Amino acid sequence: MEALLIKFSILAGVFGIIGLIGLAALLASVIWLVIRVANFDSLLPALLCVLVSIALVVGGMFLSPAPEGRAAPYLKASWEVPLEAIKGQIGKLEELKDNGPWARFFKDGDGEMETMEVIRTSAPDRVLVDETIDGWRVRLTLPKEWKDACVVENDGTSLSFYQKASKQDYGGLVFFLVTAESPADLDSPEFGYMDGPSVVVEKEGAALISAGPTDVQYNSEITELSDEYDRMRAEIPGILETVEFDPT
Repeated sequence: MEALLIKFSILAGVFGIIGLIGLAALLASVIWLVIRVANFDSLLPALLCVLVSIALVVGGMFLSPAPEGRAAPYLKASWEVPLEAIKGQIGKLEELKDNGPWARFFKDGDGEMETMEVIRTSAPDRVLVDETIDGWRVRLTLPKEWKDACVVENDGTSLSFYQKASKQDYGGLVFFLVTAESPADLDSPEFGYMDGPSVVVEKEGAALISAGPTDVQYNSEITELSDEYDRMRAEIPGILETVEFDPT
């Protein structure tokens, strides 16, 4: 019944009341015309009724007010619902990328670590170093083997990493980090006391420089010490990839 009323309202909106009367009259006129044809009666009266009915229908269409437009509710396509669910999962992955326990595996376009806080508890294979030199916060991680083999010293202007076993008798310096104005000219005399200086990162007019000692810092005759020192030196590039450098 409700569907019938909806259909009637649609027809009334299109043809108007006059048009509906004309449609009813047109239907009756056509039936009457068929009956007169079957009885071989005069067709003129029936044809006149048909024409009048058509005139009522056309007149009703022109005279009836235009139906008021109404925006139809937006219906989501069947594929849009699962797509929104997927987008929600992507949002959760982005959150985990920044804050999750494996955040250290995600890097930005420059290869710098985005976050390192999780190293304290969620990465037993790394050791976090978080220091400030010359008003800049330097954070990086070391391999877990360095925890007992390395001594880190911060004098406020440089951050130095020593081989513990060689420090007292031979110096034991493996590498160190200092800040300089950016862009840094590594060929200037300012960096003459460094071996193999390189720019780790530049930001806001400052550069973080990594370098090694210019002399031997361990006893090369002790195989155990020399092997450990060489291994630590070989791991420096990987350590520098974890550096974060931010103003305090």
